[in-house]
Amino acid sequence: MIKLIGKICLLLPFILSALNIQNLATLYLGESTIRNIAYLNLGLVILGMFFFLKERKKTSHTVILWFWFFGLYYTFGLLANIIHGNPVELLRHTIPLAYLLSFSIFLSIEDNHKLMGKVIATTFFAGCIILIIFNRLNFDLDHRSIYEYSLDRAGGVYGDANQSALVALLTFVFIKYLFQPTNKFQKLLKFSALMITLYALILTFSKTGFVIFLIVLGLIYHKMFDPKRILITGVILIFGLTSLFTFLMQSDFLSPVQKERILSIANILTFQTDKVDYSGRNVLLENMMNYIYENPILGNGVNFSISIHGHNTIMGVWADAGIFTFLFFLTMLFRHFLMSMKSTSENRYFLLSIFFIITIYMLSLQSIITEPYLLVVFVWMGYQYSIENRLRANVI
Repeated sequence: MIKLIGKICLLLPFILSALNIQNLATLYLGESTIRNIAYLNLGLVILGMFFFLKERKKTSHTVILWFWFFGLYYTFGLLANIIHGNPVELLRHTIPLAYLLSFSIFLSIEDNHKLMGKVIATTFFAGCIILIIFNRLNFDLDHRSIYEYSLDRAGGVYGDANQSALVALLTFVFIKYLFQPTNKFQKLLKFSALMITLYALILTFSKTGFVIFLIVLGLIYHKMFDPKRILITGVILIFGLTSLFTFLMQSDFLSPVQKERILSIANILTFQTDKVDYSGRNVLLENMMNYIYENPILGNGVNFSISIHGHNTIMGVWADAGIFTFLFFLTMLFRHFLMSMKSTSENRYFLLSIFFIITIYMLSLQSIITEPYLLVVFVWMGYQYSIENRLRANVI
């Protein structure tokens, strides 16, 4: 019973965070009530940690690096805030740290780790279903109502199409690898869930998402790519994508904005990057680089890159907390890559898929490391590496 309470204290805030319930609740509740809910979630996460302190196992080396990263980030970032006089809301920035600490303890226990994988998959899948429903209703969270015009892109529970695409991709990968059906009915359920997730991804019309999806498919079905199959698959893929592109561009059911995004995807796949529409993110990156050049050592302060809408998590770390934190962040990401490569053959491409989905989206999203539910995914990966290491040690 005590363990169940602890799990509820941790899993409930994760679910609320992953489904962005707090933002959705602003449609019906007052600001003070929403703030109290946020404090309650934070309190539950911290409280849940204490239920598993005695059972905790050795902390993953990769997860430890995240503690070092945030130590550097807040040390240099807050110092920059003081020097440059940039204000920062400290309480808000304790939330990712609370999730990191609590889930590093919770997920160190292998049974909790297994449970968490399924909770992540199920919660993200629920987000995909809500996205489809919102799109059907023409509901847009940005406008906080039923939009008067047809939506060009589905933003889902986040009000952001790229964020929704990232979650849809993660959902696809988690369902693909974690749920192993044992009969025809379960296989049908799994296939249906994957198709629903794919449909949710399509509704986002995310250029980055579609390209990553092709990479993920290549990783998932890598065994199919021997020399002979690569040639056949390549021919079929080129013919299929060309035919699909022609059909979609000539269709009447897509809006001009949707056709423009499809054209950009075609330009990316054919390496005509000079013709790609970057939705202004290249301009935003150039603007952020100017601030980086002004303060390359210490940075400009915690949360600075988000305040100027940098839309790039990786370079945002440099803009916020300087060159040393930036280099450490790259090193930490490289360790994630190496540990994914060293995993067993059955999990290697699962972990690589998660890694590429999140890190590639770091180039266009600005809030990857501040979203608690995505930080939990990184912690989950860190303990998956530890489990893999123990399995290899037992075999040896």
